[in-house]
Amino acid sequence: MPQLLRRILLVLVVFLLISAGPSAGPAEPAPAAAQAQAQAQATTEALQPKSNTEIRRWYNDQVGVIPALNQTWRAQGLSAEARARRAYEIRHTARNRARRFMADTQEVAALRKLDQAKYGNPDGPTFEYLVEQNRKRGLAGDAVYDTIIGSANRTDPGYNAKFNVTPAGKPP
Repeated sequence: MPQLLRRILLVLVVFLLISAGPSAGPAEPAPAAAQAQAQAQATTEALQPKSNTEIRRWYNDQVGVIPALNQTWRAQGLSAEARARRAYEIRHTARNRARRFMADTQEVAALRKLDQAKYGNPDGPTFEYLVEQNRKRGLAGDAVYDTIIGSANRTDPGYNAKFNVTPAGKPP
């Protein structure tokens, strides 16, 4: 039960942070929104992972909410591109935050080096990179963005196995 409660809290935190983002309305958040955002930040800090296993589980939890959020965004009438950008931002932010949580700076440097070699960017692929890759694969229109959304919550099975982590909704 604590694991379920933890996942629900993380979904709430992500939802609150996204809904308070720049596309949510006026530049100055309403007092209630500011308070909710502060509570979400406090919850996130309290749940900050320490070990690499906890960090990997946290990362999977962060990106694991993307399909549900995508359904909400679709119901709100957001375009495929807007939904893809949001999904990308969740994953990209989770990637960078997970690396900040890591204690071993050499491990982080190795991951950044791999990303630099693979994507030409030490922080992983840019949104533009993903769009271009999908277009090179022959995709066009919304299919380019739907593919980004579809892959945004898929995590590396090798790293998950290394830390004995099973993403939510996936068989062990």
